[in-house]
Parts: sequence; structure tokens; C-alpha cells
Amino acid sequence: MFEAFAERDYRRFWTAQFVSNIGSWMQGLAQGWLVYRLTDSPFLLGFVAFANSAPSLFFMLPAGVLADHLDRLRTFRASQITQALSALFIAISIYTHHISVWQIVAASVVSGVAISFSAPAYQAMVVDLLDDRARLSNAVAMNSLQFNLSRALGPLLAGLTLHAWGAFWCFFVNALSFVPQIFVVGRLQKRQVLSEPIGAMSTRLAEGFRFVRGDRVMMMLLAIVAIVSLLGYPYVTLMPMAARILYVHDDARGLGILMGAIGIGALLGALALSMRTPERIMRMIVVSLAAFGLALGAVGFTHSRLIVVPLLAVCGCAMVVCAALCNTAIQNRVPDAMRGRVLSMYTFGFFGFLPFGNLIAGTIAEHRGLPMTMMVLGGGLVAAAGAAMAIRNG
Repeated sequence: MFEAFAERDYRRFWTAQFVSNIGSWMQGLAQGWLVYRLTDSPFLLGFVAFANSAPSLFFMLPAGVLADHLDRLRTFRASQITQALSALFIAISIYTHHISVWQIVAASVVSGVAISFSAPAYQAMVVDLLDDRARLSNAVAMNSLQFNLSRALGPLLAGLTLHAWGAFWCFFVNALSFVPQIFVVGRLQKRQVLSEPIGAMSTRLAEGFRFVRGDRVMMMLLAIVAIVSLLGYPYVTLMPMAARILYVHDDARGLGILMGAIGIGALLGALALSMRTPERIMRMIVVSLAAFGLALGAVGFTHSRLIVVPLLAVCGCAMVVCAALCNTAIQNRVPDAMRGRVLSMYTFGFFGFLPFGNLIAGTIAEHRGLPMTMMVLGGGLVAAAGAAMAIRNG
């Protein structure tokens, strides 16, 4: 189950990234809560999330080309430093009582640019942390486990912190959480074999597109990632609104419970994958996509906490199984020479469509309410699963 932990560098990186992601989830929950408290606007809730994701539209794919030819460890470390400073800026603004939604938007854009360059490098450098590449599938699954374990713990800690001490400490703790990762990345063994770039960046990017276009399975995997980003993930952005509805008098604590339920479900899905990767990966991807849509749509039909909380756990589980299996399938199909470019398409599929999904979800919620939003998003995922099944069997 933990075979990738036999690799010293991978184990150190995994641990530091786990700490960093806990801080990021704490900030993510506090940021949504703070924006909603400042504005009472579901649209601005979605707009701030859009500001964080929008830079990926412009930088993610070129960053994938660079990830094939530049030092990935240095790129990743520079991104961590930038995100730490961005979190510290918001923390100081809250502490001095000079915080506004537009400062949060500006910090979100800066972090979004940093993430646009680090995400392709991060995906491509997983293989650079291993001496034995036979452990790659387990390393991908363990990355998913780490991400979702932090997703379970981060919002829970953020809810408690918000309730007891306020938003400042969530942002400040996130700034501090980058320090171990910055330290560790600077001391990892360099295994990446740098290749000389041949041709213009547009030419090298076109080579990556031609490779993907020639692989029907790869095309379907990237399309599913894009659909999950557009119609699936935006429900997380609206959790402050759900907490206000379900936990009227203690929405900070309620937000922690709702996000914790999503995280626990995601953690269970990641644990299952770390123990065993299913043999029929494509079938499991389609099934998990359909389950995600059905559970998300069902959230729109009820205001009962006892029903909504387990449904959100199902959403978290199905989402991580779908995304992690897509990642595993792509990692196992892509050659090293194309790794950065193809995995930038994976990260672009996730981050590039996310801002539009957040805007769509925020707009529907603003005008039609949360229940209708959940039903529209869930119905779209179920329809996408049906289309993927038809193409797969066609």
C-alpha cells in the first residue's frame, strides 16, 4: 500500500506537501467565509474563485512546455515562495483591519499565476522523485491520498480556528505551512534529465497536441477531467452559502463540517485507490463520474443536515476516484519527452475550466438559489458519464 514511501525523497516531499496542503485548505475555507461575510454575494464568491483559476487559461499550457526543459524543482520552489507571500499579505491586511474583497481578488490572481507554473511541474516531477519507476502508480495514488487527507483535516481545523480566533490565523498558518516544503524541495536529489528545447514554444506545444490527438483514450481522459472541473468542483466554492442555509447561527462551524464531510469522502476514495488500482480503469472512471453527478444532484433536493453531509462525502469520494484514475491512466501512457506538456493539459483541463465553472455556479446560485445550482451541476455530470459510456462502447 505504501511502497512509494520506500523512496526517501518521495517520502520527504510527500510529508512537506501534506503540511502545505493543510494550510492551503485552511485558507481556502477561510477565504470563502471571509468573502461571503464581506459581500453577502454568491456571485462574488464565485468571482474570487474565478480570479484564482483564471491565470491558468493563459499560463498553464506554456508552463507545461517549460516543465519539459527547465528545472522543475526550482520552478516549484519559486511558486511556493510566491504563494506564501500572498497568504501573508492577506493575513497582515486582516490583522490591520484594512481588508477588502478586492485585496483578496488581487492575492488570488497572484497565487493563481504561481500555481499555473507549478502545477505542470508538480505533476511531471512525481517521476523525478523515484529511483524505481515501477512505483509510479502507487506514487500517484499516494499523492491523491495526501491531498485528500489534507482536505479532510484542513477544513476541520479551519472551522475550529475561524470559530475560536478568526480568519487571520487561517491565512497566517497557511503562510507558515509553505516553509517546510520550500526547505525540502531545495534539498531533493535532481533526477530530471533536462533536454534542449528544439523549435519555438508554439511548435513544441503543437507536438504535445498532436500526440494527444493521436490517442483516443487520452482525449477521453482529458475531456472527463475538463467536465469534472467545469461542472463538478464548483460546488465546493458554494459551501459557505450551504453552511449559511443549514447552520444559520454558526455558519463557520457548519462550513467546517460540510468541507470535512467532503474531505473524509475524498480520503476514503484515495485510501481505496492506494491499496489497489482497479484493472478496468476506464469503466471505474465513468462509474465514479455518474455517482458524483447523482450525489451532487441529490444535495439540491434536501435541506436536512443528516442527508446532505453523507451525500457530500459521496461527492468527495467519487470526485477523487475519477480525477486520480484519470491522472494514473495518463501518467502510465505518456512518454518522458512529452510528460510536462501532456500533464499540463491535464492540469489545464482541471484549472482552465474551473473559473468558468465557478462563474456559472455563482451566477445560477445568485439568481436561482443553491438547490437549482446543485441539480444543474449534478445533471450535467450524469449526462457526461452517459456520453462517455456511449463513446467507450461505440
